[in-house]
Amino acid sequence: MPLAAGLDYGGSSLKAWVADLETGAVLSAVTEPTATARPRPYAAEFTPADWWTATGTAMRAAVEAAGRPLGEYAGVTVASLRQGFVLVGGGGTELGPGVLNSDRRGGPHLDRLRQSIGVEALYALTGHWPAPELTLPKLLDVAARQPELWGAAERMLFVHDWALWRMSGETVTEVSYACAGQMADVGHRTWATDLLDDLGLGSGWLARLVEPATIVGRLTDPSLGLPLGMAVISGGGDAQVAALGAGGMVPATVCVVAGSTTPLQAAVTSFPVDPLRHPWVSTHLRPDLWVAETNAGYAGMNFGWLAASTGRSPAELADLSASSVPGARGITATVASPIWSEETWATKAPSTLVGFTMAHDMADVARAFVEAHAYAVRANLDDLERAVGGSPFERVLVTGGAARSPGFRQLLADVTGRVLTVPDVRDSAAAGGTALAARALGADHRPPPSASVVVEPRPDEAYDVGHRRYLAVFDAMQAHLPVEAYAG
Repeated sequence: MPLAAGLDYGGSSLKAWVADLETGAVLSAVTEPTATARPRPYAAEFTPADWWTATGTAMRAAVEAAGRPLGEYAGVTVASLRQGFVLVGGGGTELGPGVLNSDRRGGPHLDRLRQSIGVEALYALTGHWPAPELTLPKLLDVAARQPELWGAAERMLFVHDWALWRMSGETVTEVSYACAGQMADVGHRTWATDLLDDLGLGSGWLARLVEPATIVGRLTDPSLGLPLGMAVISGGGDAQVAALGAGGMVPATVCVVAGSTTPLQAAVTSFPVDPLRHPWVSTHLRPDLWVAETNAGYAGMNFGWLAASTGRSPAELADLSASSVPGARGITATVASPIWSEETWATKAPSTLVGFTMAHDMADVARAFVEAHAYAVRANLDDLERAVGGSPFERVLVTGGAARSPGFRQLLADVTGRVLTVPDVRDSAAAGGTALAARALGADHRPPPSASVVVEPRPDEAYDVGHRRYLAVFDAMQAHLPVEAYAG
């Protein structure tokens, strides 16, 4: 049976996997840590050579763990974080460090976008409002602060594109990354060249756009331990690929990926017209679909911080939170974001606790963190439904690390009042990548039937009270004690 290999790049680690193209079974998966450098406030960078060494280490280990002959491998594909990039100069060399998605160097250039382009026009074209993490303002910063570096760049490659280039020598950009970088005409699935020209960046450094599941070249790098000459296949944005693997690439379905952050993605058949301009809109993994996306913020990351600070694992802290009561005995935590918008991104409510007294214990605090996560998802669900047409989603899929906790998924159902479907897909990114590779290679792909856990909500007035209080506290904190989200 033919095999596919794949890479999935996150901000702190990468994963290499091997899967059977016909059955969809993931045969092996190996995670390798990657280093992030923070040389100054708001910067997040990586060393491409180090990341590629880690890539080879992980892929060779995954191939060995799969234990299958090299002659069975047919293709390799990639998913990655979406706003990070590498500049490549003449002779095929990387210029300086790569820039990660969490880097906020673009902050000082947002006013220029607002004034010279206009937020409404920018959103109508690119599907994104001004935000410091997006690639477009980051590139404006490179051009302004490092003109020699920018002048030497022949190509800008997103992390996904960079990996394909390293493997095959071909320079392409998969279209969902151009969208996520705020550099695409999203409705037409093309580069927004007029926008880039108007901003003085030009367009000579752009790579050819390709759709997902395109064979872009052949493997020429032996360091991965894969057979040379196998197909190198474009993947897609990490959240889109995870949604595909979880079964969320269907209209009227929303996929909630409850991890370090919590993106909510809804597949739509056309560019949604939202007068409030809240969701980010990008292309999806089929040429007839787009994705409208919001995000409930860093709830998972904040919960991980609390666990580490108290000497517990996240699972142990989640178990402890269950010993408290609905409403966390009056504690409200602002550790997640109920609204995804330009305004709440520019200034944020501080991550803090309101209502805490010495009568509370750590179980109450942990409960407040978990409930904040659920309250933020509820608010984002409501807002995303409004933005894409106003009708309730027919199905709410929940995946990601937190979805594996029975306590969290029941709490999420109770707080949102929604019936939740939790697909039994251990690695949705690998499942989605396998499906894309099979599409590119024409394989007879029959993914294994996925059992799902269906979680019915259990109404509790305490959650309605807690949700209203959470929204009120978040609004008051944002209005009166805002935290600047970037260096301006």
